[in-house]
Amino acid sequence: MAIPPAAREAAPGRGEFRILLVCTANICRSAMAQVIAQAMVHSAPLPVVTASAGVRAMVGYPMAPHAITALDRLGLNGRAHRARPLDPGLIGASDLLLTMEAAHRSVAVGLDPGAAGKTFTLPEFAELAVGAGHRRYRSDTVERARAIVQSAAERRAAVQPLEVYDPYGGPPQGYETCAKTLGQSLSHALAALLGPR
Repeated sequence: MAIPPAAREAAPGRGEFRILLVCTANICRSAMAQVIAQAMVHSAPLPVVTASAGVRAMVGYPMAPHAITALDRLGLNGRAHRARPLDPGLIGASDLLLTMEAAHRSVAVGLDPGAAGKTFTLPEFAELAVGAGHRRYRSDTVERARAIVQSAAERRAAVQPLEVYDPYGGPPQGYETCAKTLGQSLSHALAALLGPR
């Protein structure tokens, strides 16, 4: 489910938690991550909205064919995806930005310096969010999820964060490996955000 255009200029939604996934062209890593994440939160008690964008998006292009095939193998469908560019409106409407590379994070923060505290590489956030539970909040609240993002930002180390390898242009196996990596990182990140189930 994409963030509606009308919501782009708005502050993050009060009743839902918005995750924006970012890569280069928005036809491979972030596109696959959006589909995988949406499947993972489909029946979550906390309303989570996922979207994706690219720092150099191939605007309007569909997902890369090997990426579609990798998702097919997981029982997921990426055929409706169309690439779109990262912009300040999308950044401002999101509670959490998960990028595939540190360079993508730099672009996002360059577009909106205020987003530094909510922008991480996906593997970095997956690692930081584990164990960042906030017991003063119920597990299914947006407030708790936002508190976990803040806690992760406070504990961020000044080192090069882990990144997600780009399989674009490579063999089909690379896309399948990437999809598996995305699934593992998203599983850890979403488990932390959603809390005990």
